[in-house]
Amino acid sequence: MFLYGLVVYQLVIKRVIDNDMFVSLLATFGLSLFMQQVMNLIYGPEVQTVDSHMYIMTMFDDFVTVPTVKIVSLGLAAFFATVIVIFMTRSRMGQAIRATAQDARAARVLGIDTNKVYMFTFGLNSAICGIAGVLVSMIWVLQPFYGIVYALRTFAIVTAAGLGNLPGVITMSFILGWVEQYAGIVAGAEYQIAAAVFVLIGVLSWRQVQMRRQRQVVR
Repeated sequence: MFLYGLVVYQLVIKRVIDNDMFVSLLATFGLSLFMQQVMNLIYGPEVQTVDSHMYIMTMFDDFVTVPTVKIVSLGLAAFFATVIVIFMTRSRMGQAIRATAQDARAARVLGIDTNKVYMFTFGLNSAICGIAGVLVSMIWVLQPFYGIVYALRTFAIVTAAGLGNLPGVITMSFILGWVEQYAGIVAGAEYQIAAAVFVLIGVLSWRQVQMRRQRQVVR
């Protein structure tokens, strides 16, 4: 997936990276739609499942069931999240990525090859998405057009935690997962995605209130 990300960056993203954010977003969403249609043509629109062949633990006289595969998936997710946090905070490339994200022009002045940083970051992002897809396939179902649901969750998490705040992103991920599961138990499974939408609306409203409080009258 890392090499795939590098190829996509050279063919598509590199041509729009210097344009405004709106053009970059359009290119990214267009690429996402293209990939979804390719997966749809290859594998079809049917929902696919992966049988892990792992046993299910039961507790409290079979009132609570815990699939072992979910524990394995959680452990792997925690491991990869820790590796990414250490990489972003301790390695030279991680520091270069954070510096470029804060101010690309200043990073170039300091001698950082921002084009190489952009390419590596896109490849790393592709690798992370590939890992996340494998972990999701272990505990959930697969379908070519399910990506929009995870994009919505990701947007809510990043908006609440803030860009570059990796511990906050991890914490917000657990909070959103708890809210979705609680909504599914109380109101039904069909309201889990609706809970993510309500969380996103609440986060955007909270951010708007914060911005209004920070505004000052210029005299």
